[in-house]
Amino acid sequence: MVNFTFLVFHAQYEKFLEDLQGMGTVHVKARLVESLQKGLPGLEEDYKAISGAVNDLNKREVKVRSSKSSQSWEKILEEYNACNRNIAEFDREKKELEITAVHVSVWGEFSLNSINKLEKSGIPIGFFRIKENKFDKSWLEKYPIEIINHIGSSIYFVYFGAEQELLPHVHKLEHPTAEGAEINKRMAELEKKISQNQEKLNELAESGIPVLNEKLQEFGTKIDFLKVLNDHTLSHGEGKVKVLEGWVPETEQQRLIEYLDVNGILYTSQYATGEPDTPVQLVNSKFGTLFEPIGKLFSLPSYMELDLTIYFAPFFLLFFGFCLGDGGYGIVMFLAATIYKRKASADMKPYMTLVQYFGLSTLVMGIIFGNFFGVELGKLAFLSSLKPYFLDSNKVFYLSLILGGIQILFGLCLKIINQIKKDGFIYGLGTIGWLILIFNFLGFSIFANVSGPLSPAIELIKKGITIAAFLLILFFTDPGLKIHFRFLSGLWGIYNTVMGIFGDMLSYIRLFALGISGSILGMVVNQMALSFSEIKFIGPVVFILVVVVGHTANLAISSLSSFVHPLRLTLVEFYKNAGFTGGGRQYNPFSKYKSI
Repeated sequence: MVNFTFLVFHAQYEKFLEDLQGMGTVHVKARLVESLQKGLPGLEEDYKAISGAVNDLNKREVKVRSSKSSQSWEKILEEYNACNRNIAEFDREKKELEITAVHVSVWGEFSLNSINKLEKSGIPIGFFRIKENKFDKSWLEKYPIEIINHIGSSIYFVYFGAEQELLPHVHKLEHPTAEGAEINKRMAELEKKISQNQEKLNELAESGIPVLNEKLQEFGTKIDFLKVLNDHTLSHGEGKVKVLEGWVPETEQQRLIEYLDVNGILYTSQYATGEPDTPVQLVNSKFGTLFEPIGKLFSLPSYMELDLTIYFAPFFLLFFGFCLGDGGYGIVMFLAATIYKRKASADMKPYMTLVQYFGLSTLVMGIIFGNFFGVELGKLAFLSSLKPYFLDSNKVFYLSLILGGIQILFGLCLKIINQIKKDGFIYGLGTIGWLILIFNFLGFSIFANVSGPLSPAIELIKKGITIAAFLLILFFTDPGLKIHFRFLSGLWGIYNTVMGIFGDMLSYIRLFALGISGSILGMVVNQMALSFSEIKFIGPVVFILVVVVGHTANLAISSLSSFVHPLRLTLVEFYKNAGFTGGGRQYNPFSKYKSI
């Protein structure tokens, strides 16, 4: 990034901002808390209202027309809000009627007109409820009572006559206010009105979204313009000179400089040196770009450190396939992503490509492990000769530890580069000491296993390298401290690193555990399906249902675990060993607003 400071005469400033916004390359440095107190009245409120409407209408499964509606955005928004108000009101009334219907249903079929006539003629009717064990059957002979319904442990009855005696344990209920048929009729009317308003919203989505998007883009552009004009611009010389500061990617600076020179704009520029607010723009290959959303789940790198995306991507892909580890599931994932990718939106296509990679990784690891839809390939007669080449559970266990060790060592190598890049070579010496110590131990151990016991001369070399590595660790873990504090910091670093590496290595056992558990669940599904296949007549149908439903469920659960646990290994173990600090701010250039 290149840091630019622009000095512009006040009369030219708004034109300058419009040109910058059209160019879309400058990430403006924030100065004040953003507000629109000096902006257009109601602009931000209108923007939020339109944005909410567009988001809601986009969720409707309708095809948006290329030709926009002839109505104004205000009229479309007014109709949208009116439909939603109507739907909310009708839905509220419908729910109230549903509650009323429950209360009325206990009285069965009745006529409110007949009830009113009886009461006008001097025969009031009381509606009561009582627990069954409290009801005295002799009341039926003593009083003008008629049992209407018996629901659960309650009895519902009516009492005719003006002189209704107070019976014990009885609960007087309110008179029904509507008949069941009337309630059902009104509910049907409400359903129809809700459906009509929903259909109207669908019509608004078809023709109104282009209009709203156009206005959303216009308002968004104005809002961004006002934020820069009012909140992020400094004034000098009694307001005659406007000062704006921002960052531009190195690849875009020449175009900006040409514009500034042609228009006579004063400016200064220098390469960014890693200030906390320097924005970060990730630049990766097509393959690495697919994994950027995964890294952003944690944080962007700070400006002066390595972007680890391309470094963790191959491991993440490998770990996903390791965890799922079934060739059949890999084929299903690849085919499903390939088919959906054809009709997916431009934003979704990269995710489908990522799923395709995950499917291929799963297929490869499934072949290595000898698993295909829960079937152990090595146990099939025609593939029995290949059984020695498939990895058994012991080999899978050790492979998970080996892969973990490789990623940890790779992370330490990246940590050295990060430390040197951010703070200088001396700050990487402590981590270099750890790498020397580890490779010294591994190298001489392998050499001893191959060639036998080490000679005295080689033992001396080994000890010398070990001592040198420990000195680097003890005195350069934190070289910014005084010498005696360096030693103490080094001792504490040794304890933390040793415990941390062992703990991190154990974390990679989850790769083995998930791979084994997924294959076991697949085998269980197959065994269940085979047992059901023996049922007469419907056995084959049940077999197919169990296989399809069981493996679909296992694929869904296992693929989720196969994503989450490699994510943890990446963002915790790998990032920690690579010395990742994060905290970077996304490069967000001042540009024309792009509508939803």
